[in-house]
Amino acid sequence: MSNTKNISNTQRTGILITLLAAAFITAMSTTVTGNMIPNFTKFFGVSSNLAQWLTSGATLISGITIPITAFLIKRIPNKTYFFSSMIAFTIGSLAAFLAPSFPVLLISRLLQAIGCGMLLSFAQIVLLKLYPKEKHGTIMGAYSMASMVSAVVGPTYAGLIMDAFSWKGVFASLFIFGAVIIILGIMFMKNITEKEDAELNVLYIALSSLGFAALLIGIGNISGGLISLKSGGLIIVGILLLCAFSILQLKSEKPMLNLRVFRYPSFRIAVILSLCLYLISMGNSMILPIFTKSMRGFSDTAYGLATLVGSILSVIATLTSGKLYDKVGIKPMFAAGVGLYTAFVVMGLFFSHTTSIIYIAAVFACQTIAMSSLNSPVTTMALSKLDGKDRVDGSAIFNTLRQISSSLASTLSVLIFTLIGSNMTAVHGVYAYYGAVTIAIASMAILYIHSANKTQKNS
Repeated sequence: MSNTKNISNTQRTGILITLLAAAFITAMSTTVTGNMIPNFTKFFGVSSNLAQWLTSGATLISGITIPITAFLIKRIPNKTYFFSSMIAFTIGSLAAFLAPSFPVLLISRLLQAIGCGMLLSFAQIVLLKLYPKEKHGTIMGAYSMASMVSAVVGPTYAGLIMDAFSWKGVFASLFIFGAVIIILGIMFMKNITEKEDAELNVLYIALSSLGFAALLIGIGNISGGLISLKSGGLIIVGILLLCAFSILQLKSEKPMLNLRVFRYPSFRIAVILSLCLYLISMGNSMILPIFTKSMRGFSDTAYGLATLVGSILSVIATLTSGKLYDKVGIKPMFAAGVGLYTAFVVMGLFFSHTTSIIYIAAVFACQTIAMSSLNSPVTTMALSKLDGKDRVDGSAIFNTLRQISSSLASTLSVLIFTLIGSNMTAVHGVYAYYGAVTIAIASMAILYIHSANKTQKNS
């Protein structure tokens, strides 16, 4: 295995660019089909519900894949692993471009999702190993920018390509990007992390895969009513299977996923913080458009312009938050993030039938900047302090729980909105719920600061 000390600065930068490009393109691929549903229903003659599986199915498969990556990363050399994930993604993109039927297109999308799921944790682990701890905040900031911004850009990018070349052009472009990244990998990728002993247990894979699948599908069906087999029933089955998986992992001498990483206080707190961040961010991405377009009557163009400034500022915040974390630590970041979330909640509680588009833009900006300011520092906080051997498992757990939180966030926000009455009172109720989540974020921040101060006194 290559030692990071023997890697030149040029090689290190090449690996960084390669992994950031891979993270950007694969993450973007999961959202490109969001506004392509009408095109698929017309071209293949399928229903909107069935076509929606091109997005939800990809998200599901990506979520199922992530826990298994902990074993694969330990056993497979980095170069082989990287090429396997990118080849899966690139072949999936080509197959989607050539798809003669909807089933072939769906299978192609799922192959893309496997490549994406394999890369999420892998990129984090290699980059954290590649750079010293004093630069981890900056590196995770760049990684967060690549993965988060790409998901937002996806639908817009797909719309532009479809207008010029039809929906096939989107998958053709993803194939080209994938091929270019593979070439970059040939030029720069090295074996960075060391191989470890890990056993592939069919029972573990079955329990984790079926558990996460049942949980995510059940969460996705909550809007149709919690008391039913396809929502509440699946959620219960998913939780039971994951509990069985967790018990077996804790008892195993060679677990597929080492859950003992939760013994690190910084990791435990960071996981809860990350879940809270995504509950607000992904939830607001569903509620704010409903309020802006359906209740205030603003056009899609107006909403797009309203979110443009906030999106640009969030990119800047994501890039600078990592550097600030390296220089000043997490405490000032917590203060700024909680303050922005508080402003976001208070402003949301004052939404009315006369709210201006500028006011909506300010609310969106507060939320996105708060999320961007805390996301990469929290990721660094979770993974940077883990021992090298535990970092693989920690990254897989961290990204898996984020996937679940993302699925739960939009469903829960819409459910609260619907249950209250889908009116202005319902909007205020959702933002009150965001206020409760903000209190949880502040509480976790205080707990972490207290724990850090206690550790410093004892050392």
